[in-house]
Amino acid sequence: MKMPSLSTSQRHGLISDLSQNHAHPGTPIQTLPQDIDIYEPSDCESDHSDNEEVDLPRQPPATAMATTPRQLEDGLAKLDSTPSPRVTIISTPLSLTDREDAPDCPVTLAGLDPGPLPPKKGSRTYRYFRYNFGSVYRRIFCLAFLGNLSALAVLAAKHGLSGQAERFTYQQASIAVTANVLAALLVRNEHVVNAFFWFFADKAVTKYLSLRARRLGAKIYSYGGVHSGCAVAATAWYIAFLVLLTLEWTGADIAEEQGMVKGYIYLVSYTILALLVSMLVTAWPEFRRRCHNWFEGVHRFMGWTAVFLFWVQVLLLTYENSSHDFGTGLAQSPNFWMLVVITGLVVYPWTRLRLRKVEAEVLSSHCVKLNFEYRDVHYGQAVKLTDSPLRETHGFGVIPHPYAPKIEDATHQTSSSGSSMVSIEREKTQKQNKGLSHAGEKGYSVIVSKAGDWTSKIIANPPTHIYTRGTPQFGVMRVAGMFEPCVIVATGSGIAPCLSLFVQKPDHPVRIIWSTKSPLQTYGQDIIDLLYATDPRAIIIDTSKGGPKFKRPDLVKLAYRVWEESQGEGPEQYARLEGRTNSTGRKKIVGKCEAVVIISNQKLTEKVVYGLESRGVPAFGALFDS
Repeated sequence: MKMPSLSTSQRHGLISDLSQNHAHPGTPIQTLPQDIDIYEPSDCESDHSDNEEVDLPRQPPATAMATTPRQLEDGLAKLDSTPSPRVTIISTPLSLTDREDAPDCPVTLAGLDPGPLPPKKGSRTYRYFRYNFGSVYRRIFCLAFLGNLSALAVLAAKHGLSGQAERFTYQQASIAVTANVLAALLVRNEHVVNAFFWFFADKAVTKYLSLRARRLGAKIYSYGGVHSGCAVAATAWYIAFLVLLTLEWTGADIAEEQGMVKGYIYLVSYTILALLVSMLVTAWPEFRRRCHNWFEGVHRFMGWTAVFLFWVQVLLLTYENSSHDFGTGLAQSPNFWMLVVITGLVVYPWTRLRLRKVEAEVLSSHCVKLNFEYRDVHYGQAVKLTDSPLRETHGFGVIPHPYAPKIEDATHQTSSSGSSMVSIEREKTQKQNKGLSHAGEKGYSVIVSKAGDWTSKIIANPPTHIYTRGTPQFGVMRVAGMFEPCVIVATGSGIAPCLSLFVQKPDHPVRIIWSTKSPLQTYGQDIIDLLYATDPRAIIIDTSKGGPKFKRPDLVKLAYRVWEESQGEGPEQYARLEGRTNSTGRKKIVGKCEAVVIISNQKLTEKVVYGLESRGVPAFGALFDS
């Protein structure tokens, strides 16, 4: 039997109940009546495979305050008799689990418009070429690859039409091969990547740019298109090199000594081609997703072998072709000098391999926090960790240690009870930083959640030492700092990279949407406190409870409605930030959200970014190759 629909008055009453829960977190969370139907089709669904049952989140004491470490540091935190929300996590009765006509509960309970989203712009064909095939990553790839292919076509045409003196030679093709390999490796170097982000995504540089220019610059995380485009182009040039080499040497009179050298050159050259093709095949996105460890091993060991064989090839070709002495021939070879740089780029990250001391904090059976103290980091960076350097490495978003509140600088006022403001603020600071361990200390932390064999091993047996390789490198989360305010969307452990922004830039205005299983039991009360301190209106969805719309919330609709709602907001919605200034001295911008940034798995990221961009909302999410 079909259940009655939710009326407008019922929705308003439901939203009012939710608001009361935010004001008084000790009050039980209001849930939908089980005989109500407000089903809404979903545009996008997240992936959750673990259905383990857990208890409902506990309700915290009603005395909790939402105060950021920076507010305490500046002496601007004020006592408020009205408590701020701590764990107002949206949930719904378990009896809705099997109902196919279940409502889009998270959207409704968050007080957002549950109605259908506006239609996507343009035809399906237009959207495919504009947002899928025509993504910035693919545009960069096509620019790199087709530019090389055009040059190769022109030289091949000249080779067929020109005289012997102007013909395309295998020496020229080999220079093009080495140049493209150099570009592919250079754009992957951590310092080069960080330089890209400092230039295109740093507020000190972008604060004078228009919103349109900042949105374009924020796509800098698509730099992987240069790497893949140049790598494929290098293989195309290498095939041309082998064809030209074979044509030139076939049928020529070859002395016995020369024949032996050229035989070795053929052997090395065709072995390199087999390695390059193998690396391209295993780098195919679908193979990379399904067999990531195989991809990493093939890329690493075959790549090293290819670089070694390139050296052998250059030495043999120089010996074969040099009209001067061998050393002079090498010094005059562009390939020799480019190979020197290529070898340096390959070796450099391994010179930064260090066994680091780590302090592990077990947050739950599904999650552990690793604390490092050897260096400071910036928000939006990631570090590579491994316990077996030659076999596998894993990247994790870093969380800088929070600022140490400067209680002695707080305004000395006396409360009505006679106790000083400073002593009250000190007590609040201890509560606020209970979970933000190592406040004021040098270092950073990463959160490892269960997502495979390696992470499960780390959680089950937390290490006391672990290897780090290279230097921390910026990722897509860095671009969130370019937009004020912005909407941050995360699923599962994707919240960890977002915490770096919330901790290091606590006054940066954001709206937060987080969908995860059992957030309280998995990540702890203190991380949830930090989210509500950053955004008192944060939407946290516990996917372990409720019906299908809770297990697979429509994040496209949630993000769009939050962004839409912000377009009519003013300073009063960000009163705690009004008049404050950021690190560049510019007044905080409050009101309309300028962009959406999502940290999730690849499939969901692509769906959310597409669902928002096709409706005119600027959205940014990490690519498989970013």
